[in-house]
Amino acid sequence: MGLAASQARLLTITARKADCEFQSMNLSHQKIALARDMEKISQEYQEALNTTKLVYDYYGSGTSDMALTYDLLMSPSVYNDYYPKLVTDSKNRVMLNSAYAAAARAAGIPAEGLLGTASTTVRNKFIEALAGANIITPNTATTIEGVIYNNELGNGSTISAATTTIEVTYDQLLEMLQVNGRTTAESGISLGSNKNVLNIGSNEKFNVVHSDGSRTEYEAKTSADLTIYDLLGKDNQYYISLLANKGNELPLGEMYYLQQKLVGTDGAAEAATGDSQSILDWMYDQFASVLGGTTGNDTALQYAYNAVYNLVYPSNGVVDQYNEHLKDFGKSKGDREGIFEPENTDMLNAMKEVGEYKETSGLRDFKTDYENKSSQYLGMYFTGDKDQGFLHKDRKDKSQVSVNLNNIAKVFLTAFVDYMTGFEEGYKYEKGLVSSNVLYNGEMNKDFKFEIPVESDIDNNDNQLIANFYDTLFTRICLQGWVENNNIDDAEYLSEMFKNGMAYISSLSDDGYYYQSTYSTDRAILEVRDDDAIAKAEAKYNTEKAKLQNKEDTIDLKMKNLDTEISSLTTEYDTTKSVITKAIEKSFKRYDA
Repeated sequence: MGLAASQARLLTITARKADCEFQSMNLSHQKIALARDMEKISQEYQEALNTTKLVYDYYGSGTSDMALTYDLLMSPSVYNDYYPKLVTDSKNRVMLNSAYAAAARAAGIPAEGLLGTASTTVRNKFIEALAGANIITPNTATTIEGVIYNNELGNGSTISAATTTIEVTYDQLLEMLQVNGRTTAESGISLGSNKNVLNIGSNEKFNVVHSDGSRTEYEAKTSADLTIYDLLGKDNQYYISLLANKGNELPLGEMYYLQQKLVGTDGAAEAATGDSQSILDWMYDQFASVLGGTTGNDTALQYAYNAVYNLVYPSNGVVDQYNEHLKDFGKSKGDREGIFEPENTDMLNAMKEVGEYKETSGLRDFKTDYENKSSQYLGMYFTGDKDQGFLHKDRKDKSQVSVNLNNIAKVFLTAFVDYMTGFEEGYKYEKGLVSSNVLYNGEMNKDFKFEIPVESDIDNNDNQLIANFYDTLFTRICLQGWVENNNIDDAEYLSEMFKNGMAYISSLSDDGYYYQSTYSTDRAILEVRDDDAIAKAEAKYNTEKAKLQNKEDTIDLKMKNLDTEISSLTTEYDTTKSVITKAIEKSFKRYDA
């Protein structure tokens, strides 16, 4: 009986041990599954960190957190200038929610649209249907129906709500520039820490010749107050000049330095000049403070900027000449003579490319000569000495390079007017004598008026503005067709539609027409980091991570208990097997005896 009992126990131990090992293997598989789940939620969290959302930034502040919603785009307000911003599909059809779609059906507008604009009767049916869907009130509907339907709005015509433009003469423009030049925060030539000042460097002079013949000269480390009005609206003449009066200075170097002062610097050149804003940038800001704000004006301002830039910026050939000849200063004084003589045609041509080389001899009055000459010249004006060439050796003969800022400002304004008038008035503004050019001065083409954008007072209850909004919407639906989308009211759904290229934005342009574009090119729509979504994802990640950790801890505890039990069963198995073996040995010995 002892042997039989031991054998039965051995079988029981074997079965239990196998069951424990099976459970341990099963728990190991569960841990592997938990690791996969942890990897999955970690991946989801990493992806959530890049979550963005679309916001509406009508004022262009770059800090807006106004949610982009279908209702915001399709309801009249100051945020859309009382014109609808249309959500469109790839075929440029207007996407309508269920309420708007029902109104379109009630008005009899087919999904493919009409061949043209509809009648006032059809428009009124559309308005009545909007009231029936509670998009507008019955009183608003009655008011809109009382306004004559304008089928040209959004079809080549606009009535500005948030801004309007006024036409001003040249003299009126000067008055506005005078006010803005003194008050606009970004109006000054910010070459130093102060606004509205031109900071004079150690190598240059800033000179003002007043209308009465008197002069004011600003030299190193001084500042001169200056605005565009001073350059256009006064008889005073303003100059920046550089004088080459040392044996180791190149007039071309001064010319290059001054050109950088005018159009901007980069890297080492900026460190050398100390410029933080070029005169051209300052000039652009001054003009833009009054004229900027419409697409046409902004484009014309950029054209004028480029025109002045091309007038004074050195070509690569001139810069190469400058850099190459700087190397020659390592030679002895005797070796240097003649290198920069006028006979050196390459150097002379480089000079002529950006300015004018004037051969003179004898002593000159630095204070007056360049002023009398550069006021007659557009771009850089250079005067050199015939006998001594471009290098100077302990003599009072001087070379100088100067720019008349009045002329530069006139070129900017002329280029602006030239662009706005379609290049048909015969203006000319090229390097060379002023007498060979044709500059705008308010006398030529007196009929030309400057369009100045100004803010207008908006009454949110203005019946005309609201009527304009729904007239424009109705006209676009008729002309473009429409498609119904019942989910478009959901802001998150709308945002994903834009991001995935399944929806586009169609906005009113300055020419009175609607143009389709992606959300990323619309000035009022920004894609920003979605902090709320990221916070939710982080909370979900932490919760799921804690759950998985608890499950893993439980599995680890069970596996540890199973390991202990397997170890115990193994010991008992070995002991029982030993007992059985000894019992069998005793039996054989007994029968052998």
